[in-house]
Amino acid sequence: MHMHGNLVVPLRRRALSVAISATTLALMSTSVIAQQNESSAPPKTIEEVTVTGTLIRGIEPTGSVPIGIDSEAIAATGATTTNELLATVPQVTNFFNTRAELDPRGAAQTGINRPNLRNLPGFNSASGSTTLILVDGHRITPIGLDQASIDPDIIPGAVIERVEIITDGGSSLYGADAVGGVMNFITKKEMEGAKIDVSYGTGDAYESYDLAVSGGTSWDGGSALVSVSHVERDSILNRDRDWARRGQWTASGIEPDDTECIVPVGAITTYFNYGGTPTTWTSNPAAPGAGVTPVGDPCAAKDASSLAPAQERENLWLSISQDLNDNVSFNMQSYYSERTTTYESYPLGDTISGVSPATAQIPGNPGDLYDVAAVGFSYGASPAYKHRDQEIEFSTWGFSPEFIIDMDSGWQLRQTFHYGRSETSIVAPGSNREKLDQYYNANQLDPLNIAAADPAVIKDITNWEYGAKTIQEMFMARAIADGAVMELPAGEMRMAIGAEYTQDTARKKQGETVIGGLGNIDASHNSRDIKAFFAEVQVPVLESLDVSFSVRNDDYSDFGNTTNPNVGFTFRPIDRLSFFGHWGESFNAPTAVDGLSQATIRNLTFGTASTVPDPLGVRDPGRTNVLQITGASAGTLLPQTAETWAFGFEAEPIDGLKFGVTYYDIKFEQILGAPNPQLESAVLAEPDKFIFNPTQAEVDSFLAIVDNADQYQNIDVNQLGIIVDRRTTNTDQAVLQGFDLAVSYEHDTRIGLMHYGLSGNYQSKFEINNGDGWVDNLDEGVSDLALSANVGWLYGAWQARATFNYTNGFDTSTAAQGQTKVDDFLVTNLFVAYEVDDSLTLRFNIDNAFDEDPPVWKQSGDNLPYAGFTMGRIFKFGISKSFF
Repeated sequence: MHMHGNLVVPLRRRALSVAISATTLALMSTSVIAQQNESSAPPKTIEEVTVTGTLIRGIEPTGSVPIGIDSEAIAATGATTTNELLATVPQVTNFFNTRAELDPRGAAQTGINRPNLRNLPGFNSASGSTTLILVDGHRITPIGLDQASIDPDIIPGAVIERVEIITDGGSSLYGADAVGGVMNFITKKEMEGAKIDVSYGTGDAYESYDLAVSGGTSWDGGSALVSVSHVERDSILNRDRDWARRGQWTASGIEPDDTECIVPVGAITTYFNYGGTPTTWTSNPAAPGAGVTPVGDPCAAKDASSLAPAQERENLWLSISQDLNDNVSFNMQSYYSERTTTYESYPLGDTISGVSPATAQIPGNPGDLYDVAAVGFSYGASPAYKHRDQEIEFSTWGFSPEFIIDMDSGWQLRQTFHYGRSETSIVAPGSNREKLDQYYNANQLDPLNIAAADPAVIKDITNWEYGAKTIQEMFMARAIADGAVMELPAGEMRMAIGAEYTQDTARKKQGETVIGGLGNIDASHNSRDIKAFFAEVQVPVLESLDVSFSVRNDDYSDFGNTTNPNVGFTFRPIDRLSFFGHWGESFNAPTAVDGLSQATIRNLTFGTASTVPDPLGVRDPGRTNVLQITGASAGTLLPQTAETWAFGFEAEPIDGLKFGVTYYDIKFEQILGAPNPQLESAVLAEPDKFIFNPTQAEVDSFLAIVDNADQYQNIDVNQLGIIVDRRTTNTDQAVLQGFDLAVSYEHDTRIGLMHYGLSGNYQSKFEINNGDGWVDNLDEGVSDLALSANVGWLYGAWQARATFNYTNGFDTSTAAQGQTKVDDFLVTNLFVAYEVDDSLTLRFNIDNAFDEDPPVWKQSGDNLPYAGFTMGRIFKFGISKSFF
């Protein structure tokens, strides 16, 4: 059996091979990270541990290899958030070389940030995640509004010992969510003395600050560690980066297209009555005084919106351990985290779309004129307007006690508990449309002269917001016993067995209400429990061949029972060469949040129907408003399921040179999803979700199922162009195939130790079937290659690294805008550190050293005009000071 129990790690050499580059470690097992190198520095002995991907102590996962990032590598990235750290890993497809956070202003209304291993589709539609996040090998309390997942920012970088990532499944060991893989954040358990970490970042229209203070002590048989951190950053607006400006593509570039502006934008249509009846009105310019008079010019309102929002985050972490006797030990980790994210915006606006006098049956005499406004305006023109920005906040706490019992037989029993609570809320300023219509119809508000309105009118209309708050609680109890079963000719057969009980509770209230009125809205409640039993066996068939079997049964009180197996092997025909592979099944279950959501009208937007693609040309151009339904599922949700298999190899042909390749195949079914109203493909694939030119009966059918129907009883169906049904359902299936690769080489020179690395992910197949046939998702709009290369140097107290993050271009269907391909994107990051002495280290990073802009993507409608993401060139300065 291939064992790695007591690994010896010389710290200075480890700082090169790991801290020089986190991404080099992709596909290289954690045993490689910890291999012994020549050094005069004293070695550090690591106790036998359980590695992510197995429940059995002292062995490597059979059939797969973890991606590893340790604390030195974390410092080298200069990341101020844990999500920024994960953005250095090419397999984290939704963070790498793009925004390391999700935007709640999009169609998915995502309130937390979730990494997506393997680029699995439907990721933002499900409340649960298809990438499982663990802390010290177990789950913690989820957060989110319509999500029940972990935002990695809960875990402060100052306490992360290492991160272990297993791709392609994991439900046979860990249960739900481990479809794309598992991320396990291993935290520090002890330290002596105190340490202060300070960093400052600055760039064009941007600053960030990061302060962490940690301290710890140990005594005979025990230790304690506490860490407090504060992180904050400025907002970057779209106008602060030329490439981020939004609008309508023309031959000369992007032109402003916003109409709810300080200076009103739209048209006044003048009707002439030619017959003296309510039906004899015409706007034909041939009639005296009739016709359309344009008003104003579009403005660049989106330029005032946040490209990257302002953030403030506080973290508190406490770890305690104590040996209770020779065979029993106790440890507990506790945490508290809160974050506020603020999205700046242009002053709030609205659109008045009056109806024709003939439709309204306005009486008239021959020769009468009647004006109808179709005008967008901003309340910012009124001195009475008080601007507010959208805010999302979360706070969460939890504690995880664990008892470890060593038995005389060599077996060990680990009993782990967790209890925690989270609260996530959003406030999105809005306007009371019903009151707007009342004041407009009573001639108390002129959309062409908002400044003249009575201040009380403006205050009454804007005393409105969309608010939501979700509280989640989780209790978990788990017991795992592992040890040797029998001695075989090739080594010990080892086994782990266990049971787990989890109770999830969720409470939510949401709705459009007066400012601060969310407390008057009734909350919905849901709870469920899960009972699980699992086992894992590793069998040394030959000295060169290990085989593992694992299986887990999860019994949910709400949707039922599921069993997920996994089989893996590792074969080492010769020294320095190993082959590995595995097959398994995994799933992502509906969460407690899914059981409490109600269908809701998320918004009624005016004059925006043209932003929803109409590939069949069926929408009446005179009907310009959009009604969007979100929330509860359309029917009963089922688990998302996957069948995964992978095969690969690792080789070390000479000292210092390592390389490996893994091929993976994922069949993903019952995908939870909701159509994206910005994609033409979504309209074609799910036409029943896009109701063009709806009838009153169709509007009434939706009002009958939503929880805020009373606010939309006066919808003018004649102005309503589209109803978009974005309720979550099990809709799609997908097949994903690809390759992971990693190469690293290090060698001594006269000028120091040099290190070179390359890691990446190539998607060879990504097909989706949403019920209307299979579609190749790689044909257009998706990059299929992500690479991270680096060159590192270590000499005495100095170390440096250059990292090059690359995503290749892709074909696009925006030929109408003169574009058929989006360019490649390459970002260069630089890092230098100097160790003044054992207690003081200075760090300097330049992110995006050459200030590369993301490539232009000429998408239509309200889609982003770029692919990828960067904050721009950011300089970061850091100091770490220890006190022994």
